[in-house]
Amino acid sequence: MTMTPKQALPELDFQASLQSQLKKSLEHSVGDAFMQKSKTKAWDHFLSHGLPSRKTEQYQYIRLHNLFAQTYTVAPASQISKEQIAPFVIPECSDACIVFVNGHLQSHLSSLTGIPKQVVLLPFSEATKSYGAFLNNHWSKALKDEKDSFATLNAALHLNGAFLYIPPKVVVESPIQILYLTDSTNLQIAPQRVASHPRMQIFAGTRSQSSFVTTQAYLSPSGCLLNQSTDIAIEEDATVQYTQIACNASANMWVFDALRATLKRNGKLTTTCVTDGAATSRHDYRIGLTGENGEVTLNGLWTLSDNRESHVNILVEHQAPHCRSMQRFKGVLNDSSRSSFEGKILVQQAAQKTEAFQLNNNLLLSDSAQANSKPNLEIYADDVKASHGATVGQLDQEQLFYMKTRGFSHAAAQRMLVHSYCKEIIDCIPIFSLQQDLNKQLFQQAS
Repeated sequence: MTMTPKQALPELDFQASLQSQLKKSLEHSVGDAFMQKSKTKAWDHFLSHGLPSRKTEQYQYIRLHNLFAQTYTVAPASQISKEQIAPFVIPECSDACIVFVNGHLQSHLSSLTGIPKQVVLLPFSEATKSYGAFLNNHWSKALKDEKDSFATLNAALHLNGAFLYIPPKVVVESPIQILYLTDSTNLQIAPQRVASHPRMQIFAGTRSQSSFVTTQAYLSPSGCLLNQSTDIAIEEDATVQYTQIACNASANMWVFDALRATLKRNGKLTTTCVTDGAATSRHDYRIGLTGENGEVTLNGLWTLSDNRESHVNILVEHQAPHCRSMQRFKGVLNDSSRSSFEGKILVQQAAQKTEAFQLNNNLLLSDSAQANSKPNLEIYADDVKASHGATVGQLDQEQLFYMKTRGFSHAAAQRMLVHSYCKEIIDCIPIFSLQQDLNKQLFQQAS
C-alpha cells in the first residue's frame, strides 16, 4: 500500500513530540557532559533506525497508527507524599522500595533501610562520577546492539535513571521493589498526554544474590505513555530473580517495557512477568548468555479482557557452551482482546551442549479474542537440545461438563479451570502477598 503524505502525518507529529521530549531531557542534564553525550548518541541511533511500522516484523500485530496519532509531553514535576505512595508498596518490601515518579528517581520517597549498606543506589547524574568507565563501556556496547526503537528512545529520553550496584558476595535477603508511578494531575496542556521513560541499571557482582519486583501505579493516567527499561549485568556465579507485575493500567495507556540482561559464567536469571494488558502493552526481552554454564528462565502470563492487548518479543542468545534457557508463557484472552508472542532462541556456533526450550500456550474464552504465536529456533551449533511449541485453544468442554455434574455453576467451573491453567506461572512469583492479589484478580476476571 502506498502511503500518502496525509497518512504519514501522524508519524511525523509523533516524532516531533519525541524531539520536544529530547530537548527537555537534555536540559535536565545540563552541566553533565557524560549524560548529554550518551543521550545524543542514543537519539542519533534512533534516527538511523526510525520508528517501527507494520512492516517491522516485531511490531506487525500492534496498531501503531493509534499511537502515532497522539502527541506526548514530558511528565511534569509531581509533589507526591509518602502517604500517597504507601498503598502501592508491597508489604514484604516496605523497607526496600525504590520509587520513580514520572521517570524521576525519588530518593526521598524511597525506603532503603532493608537493603544492605554495601549496596550502592545512585541517580545516573551521580553514578557517572564514580562508575563512569563501567557505564560508558556498558552503554556503548548495549546501544550498538540495540535494535528496538522504543528501548533506544528510553536511552535518549530518560530524565535521571538509577544505578544499583550489588558488590561481590553480598546477599540481599529482602526482595527490592521498584515502583514506577505516573502522575499527570498537574498537566494542563490539552490534548497532549504524559510520557515517562524510567530507566534502571542493575549490576550484580560475583556470587551475589538478589531479588527484584517491579510494579506500576497510576494517578490520573489520561492515556499516558510509559516506556521503561531495565538493564541487568550479571557477573560470574551471581543469581538474580526479577519479577514484573504490570497490572492496572488504564485501557487507553501505552506501555513499553524493555529488559536487557547479560550473564557471565555460572550466572543465573529467573524472570516472571504478569500483565492484564492496556491499550497496548509490549514486553521486549533480549538476554545474552555470554559465559559458560549460564542459566535463564523466563516466565510470563497475560490475562486480557475487553479490547486490551499484550505483546511479547524475546531474543535469547546462547553465545557460550553448556548454557540453559527455558521460556514458559501463557495467555488468557476474553472478549475482543488481542495478544502476540514472538520468541527466538539463537544458538551461536560456539554454544555447544546448549539446552533451550520454549513454549507458548494461549486460552481463548471468547470467539472474538485473537492470539498470535511465532516461536522460533536459529541454531548454528551441532550438539544442542532444543525445542519450541505453541498452542491456541479453548476450555475443555468435557472438563466443564464434569464439573457442572458435580454441582459447580458454569462461571465457577470456568474460574477454577482458568486458575488451574495460570497457577504454574503465578506460583513462580516469590512474594506471597502478590500471589494472593493475583489469584483474587484472576478469579474476578474469569467470571
